Amino acid sequence: MNQNKKIVVIGAGIAGCTTAIGLKKLGFDVTIIYKKRAFIAYEGFSEKTKEGLLSQGCTNASKLLNKQSLRNSNWANQESRVNYEYVVCRADLDEALLSDAKENGIKTIEAKVVGSVDCEDEKPKVIYKIDEKKYELSVDFVVDARGRFTPFKDEYICGPKSFSLLQELQIDGKIENKTSIDSVKDGWIWQAYVGDKKGYIQFSCDESLAVKIDNFEDLKTILDEQNIKLWSLESFKPIGKIVKRDSYCKIHKTIINDKMILIGDSASSVDPLSGNGAFQAMSMSSIAPYVINTILNKSKEEQVVAIEFYKNRVEFIFNKFTKVGKDFYLLEKRFDSDFWQKRQNWPKEKIDILEDLPKIEKRAVVKDDFVEAKEVVITKDNPLGVWCYGNMEVIEIAKYCFKNSFKESLNFINEICTKKGAPQNFVSSFKNWLISQKILIK
Repeated sequence: MNQNKKIVVIGAGIAGCTTAIGLKKLGFDVTIIYKKRAFIAYEGFSEKTKEGLLSQGCTNASKLLNKQSLRNSNWANQESRVNYEYVVCRADLDEALLSDAKENGIKTIEAKVVGSVDCEDEKPKVIYKIDEKKYELSVDFVVDARGRFTPFKDEYICGPKSFSLLQELQIDGKIENKTSIDSVKDGWIWQAYVGDKKGYIQFSCDESLAVKIDNFEDLKTILDEQNIKLWSLESFKPIGKIVKRDSYCKIHKTIINDKMILIGDSASSVDPLSGNGAFQAMSMSSIAPYVINTILNKSKEEQVVAIEFYKNRVEFIFNKFTKVGKDFYLLEKRFDSDFWQKRQNWPKEKIDILEDLPKIEKRAVVKDDFVEAKEVVITKDNPLGVWCYGNMEVIEIAKYCFKNSFKESLNFINEICTKKGAPQNFVSSFKNWLISQKILIK
């Protein structure tokens, strides 16, 4: 059904490659067009990211997340050892992700320039350059996963404009891999040592300060004013040029239509302080293939359901993690600079509308590789709705629980679980979940 439908994915980061692999598994003819990362950047990833990469078929990429670094925090004058993170060079990760894509039978094209996407005709077209020669590719659908470098600059709703200044370092005298995050007067600083004398420092600040920093000497002057001792700058040498890139929260106003979808940071990006960029990208790429499958194979009515489903998911994740970022900023009480004032007051608090929960409504869900409207249970913890717990459908059970006593409901649940051969540990977990969501009330 899908082998004759061509899809191009623009961008070969986590969002692009995991989406491409998901589409290939559904039988689509998938091509990735990408431009190599122009600078060196390191990033910290959680165990959750490693598990996500493995679950989405990125074995080579997951292997790079093999050595954890202790993450120290000196935030709001509270020093602690927070957790561990995998620190990976993004160029190495990009290469591994491309290997995963190729091993899944996906065609890849390295371009000098990836230009415009034309959606005016019946089929969208992607314009790109290899050397100086221009090419045009006509496809059935476009996935834009260019991250923060997407060209749609004026089409986003944005938070306070932060920029991150990135500098690769040669660090002498360190033995153990480690990272740290520190809040300072004019922003926050992330430092990393990854072994073999390789280190990295990132300073995130307001746009008004970032425009004054053009080189490492400028950055060092600003860092010296922050009244903090930085271990990465005790015995070091800067490697290469400083890199400046935006790191503020933003979400695209449209996100998706019937010819094109934005994935990862192209769709919405959160403050890296929240530590959820990779998780956010894979939350989108895990459902995007089914959304696209519905758009290309189902009726107009079903396409609308799939488009709204994806938009709602992206907006929900964005709102959730922008609040996480704000909560971190609110912990800092020592500084009243513009940087802190702006971020402690964005986003504005929304007034929660009291709802009679839990309740049953018809919402979009993923089923049998498509998105369809289906009855779901809306709870406080699941505002988008849930229709399955593991492999157990919950709607009929919820309807029964709403109408019957606790004891009768327990007997009903036991009968259903026995018929389905559910193991006892699952049954116990399922009952606890039903109680926690107030579906099953004692």
